[in-house]
Amino acid sequence: MMTSEILQQLLDEYAMGTISPEDRQRLLAALRDPVWAGTVGDFLLEDLHAGRYDVVAEEFPEVGKRLQQHLATQLHAAKQVPVASHRNIFRMGWRKVAAAVLLIGGVAAAVIYLSNPRKVSTKNTAGMAANIGPGGHKAMLTLSDGSTILLDDASKGAIAQQGNTQILKQGNGQLAYQPQSGTNTATLWNTVSTPQGGDYQVALPDGTKAWLNAASAITFPAAFTGKERQVTVKGEVYLEVVQSAAHPFTVIANGVAIKVLGTSFNINAYNDEDYTKITLVTGSIKINSGNRDWLLKPGQQAAANNRDATVKVSANADLEQVLAWKNGLFNFNGADIRAVMPQLERWYGIKVVYEGAVPDIVFKGEMYKNVNLSDVLEMLKAMGVKCRMDGKTLIVSG
Repeated sequence: MMTSEILQQLLDEYAMGTISPEDRQRLLAALRDPVWAGTVGDFLLEDLHAGRYDVVAEEFPEVGKRLQQHLATQLHAAKQVPVASHRNIFRMGWRKVAAAVLLIGGVAAAVIYLSNPRKVSTKNTAGMAANIGPGGHKAMLTLSDGSTILLDDASKGAIAQQGNTQILKQGNGQLAYQPQSGTNTATLWNTVSTPQGGDYQVALPDGTKAWLNAASAITFPAAFTGKERQVTVKGEVYLEVVQSAAHPFTVIANGVAIKVLGTSFNINAYNDEDYTKITLVTGSIKINSGNRDWLLKPGQQAAANNRDATVKVSANADLEQVLAWKNGLFNFNGADIRAVMPQLERWYGIKVVYEGAVPDIVFKGEMYKNVNLSDVLEMLKAMGVKCRMDGKTLIVSG
């Protein structure tokens, strides 16, 4: 059954060139179906205007014509709305449009970046010597014997064997562990790690799904053979744990132990951050830090201090912001320069240094992660941030 969420995902995959032949047919059917005409129009409003989905318009001229008419109507309506309400206009369109609405000193300013991922901009921005593209699906698999496999280069199909477990790179590019006949007697530890500018998805041997953000890693056995399932993570990882009351699941991150049965949650455990943050989406988890336990409910976030193991629990985490990275977005709501820059370092493989005082700017809004660094720097510059590139170093001045 087609839903707006599924349609949104299919459009994402189509734009990034990762859509499967089967899903492409589903998308084509939706584009031709009058039932979804209005929804598709909302999703593609700004993107079509900027040429992001001009392939859709080329392949389906009747759809393109209908969307263009929809676009003209929406733009006329937008002219009648005060500037302070424009963010609502943007959100009427595709929720994941590459747009950022930022607040500086309480004054609203809207800057829209409607990018075409198939066209690379050559504009020299903020003194950049060369344009730096966004990250992508990149990771390395380290086997129990220390040998490594670059997953982005590996062919689809079986890529390795660990005991009686076969490791597969699936048609969608994700990694999966498939047990075969026989019994795994030895514990063979594997690690999937992403570089700066990389993300990846892996299905663990028990079916648990893990999404890795840039500069992250997850270590796990090629087969869960004992009563407990245990993994270790670094960086940022989102997990959807398969429930098994007889086999509790434990995650270790920066000395914090997270015990679950079956649930979904996000872990932000970068070594260069002050806190390890665990955000519960569904289910229930127990966190142990400094010999104390905390029980989280959905929507709560625990922040464990990486220096003294103290933990603060907030009741209403911004799940949209926490999970933005997994959905291909930067969400800068409430973030200052020092919170934004590490995200850019990890995704674009750059280094950020500061000259003078750090600008006192708080951002609000979101934008696509599949844009070039130059687009992000244009946004920062428009908001009053002084910055320039020196090689792969971004220099921010006060």
